[in-house]
Amino acid sequence: MGGLALLALALRWVFLRLRRVVLRPTAYTTSPIGPDAINPRQRRIVVSDLHLGGGDHLDDFDNDAALIAFLDHYVCGEPTDLILAGDTIEFLQVRLPDLEDDEYSDTAAARRIEAVIRAHAGVFEALGRFVARPGAQLTVLIGNHDFELHYPAAKACLRAALGLAPDDPRLRFGVSYHGGGIYIVHGNQFDGWNRFVHFDGITEPFEVVRGTQMVKEVINDLEDEPLAIAPLIDNVKPSSALFWYLLALPQLRTPAARRFLARGVAGFLQVVAWPEPHQMPITGEGPGGMLSAPALRGVWRWAASIRRGRVARHREVARQVGMVASAVEPPDDMIDQVQSEATRQVAREVRAFNDRFAREMLRIARSPDHRNDTLFVCGHTHLACIVPLGMGQYYINTGTWTEIIYDIATMRRQEQRFPFLEITYPDGPQPRARLLVWIDPETPPQPWREGSVLRLPRSGPPTASRTIADRV
Repeated sequence: MGGLALLALALRWVFLRLRRVVLRPTAYTTSPIGPDAINPRQRRIVVSDLHLGGGDHLDDFDNDAALIAFLDHYVCGEPTDLILAGDTIEFLQVRLPDLEDDEYSDTAAARRIEAVIRAHAGVFEALGRFVARPGAQLTVLIGNHDFELHYPAAKACLRAALGLAPDDPRLRFGVSYHGGGIYIVHGNQFDGWNRFVHFDGITEPFEVVRGTQMVKEVINDLEDEPLAIAPLIDNVKPSSALFWYLLALPQLRTPAARRFLARGVAGFLQVVAWPEPHQMPITGEGPGGMLSAPALRGVWRWAASIRRGRVARHREVARQVGMVASAVEPPDDMIDQVQSEATRQVAREVRAFNDRFAREMLRIARSPDHRNDTLFVCGHTHLACIVPLGMGQYYINTGTWTEIIYDIATMRRQEQRFPFLEITYPDGPQPRARLLVWIDPETPPQPWREGSVLRLPRSGPPTASRTIADRV
């Protein structure tokens, strides 16, 4: 048995080395936003990871009223650049009955964002009211869950929903934001499971990263399970820790929980074992012209049908494994040992994941292009934090507005639900940053409890006794 496993691994290694997928960039791209396009002293509000979905059980955002109130009563207070720092639209979990999950095209992206706009009409109306105010600027950065915003039709749908003309500069899109002493990216490029080879635009074939594959082929299916953890499983960060999260689930003594665990583990292992897919465009749309010939479109449709069949078989295997596991009741001491070790592994992976982000931001901060910047901001991890980098520079993560679980063993949920970063310039060109939590229109925003109000020094070391730079 061991020999067969080794042979399978060897064959997989050979296949991965021989399989070459050439990703050809198209004209569907989005540029960085640089200092020349930024008002250096304007107030900025940064919010990340809203994950606005299609309004069904896969939609993780259920706080429309809070977001609308935040936009109408706080963001609109003065001329502001509102920066939505990635994963604003949850393209990966929008399911339409007449659209395949693996169809990536200008038309498909428009269909998906239209569904999101319908599901959260009040939010987009509030954004429209914001951009209509004097001095308002709306900046949308692209993340891994809204990568389809590179498509022009998706951008056009968002503009139309806000009541803006196609060339209105009050709405702009970017893959990064640099100016006014700050640098902002979504952060998925620091995560191996969600790092794109070509993050600045669409390629042919469409580039599908491992995290996207996990959501589309495993997590969306798991969310059909009637368990409290099921709607939150797609918020697991890092994606590579999903295996340990599943093993650490409470209530594994119940058949439903064991079925959920087995389905998730089986799906996770099948995704890991298979090489990363680079999906073939189904419709042959694209400005590159590669897929315009009917014969080539037929080839891509054939390749897609083969892949869809494999994905369907994998899902069926995972369901069968789940049914078998639900009927097997392991000893209590075995469950306790597995859960204890899995909880420790989750903690290790989360620490390593967050530390990697801080180290990447430190590397950027020390580069010649950023030595005069003081704030380095991203989202993606869903965990808000402030990390001094030394030399008067700080890494700030803006967290998420979706619900997350801090401790999967106890199911302890996040209490500070709506974090955001406010950046102002009261003392000149040096930014003043406050990581805050929105409550309601009658209550002033509260500081993030881990030390969230910063007045950045002009020079010298930060006041914290130890920085991420000390650990490099």
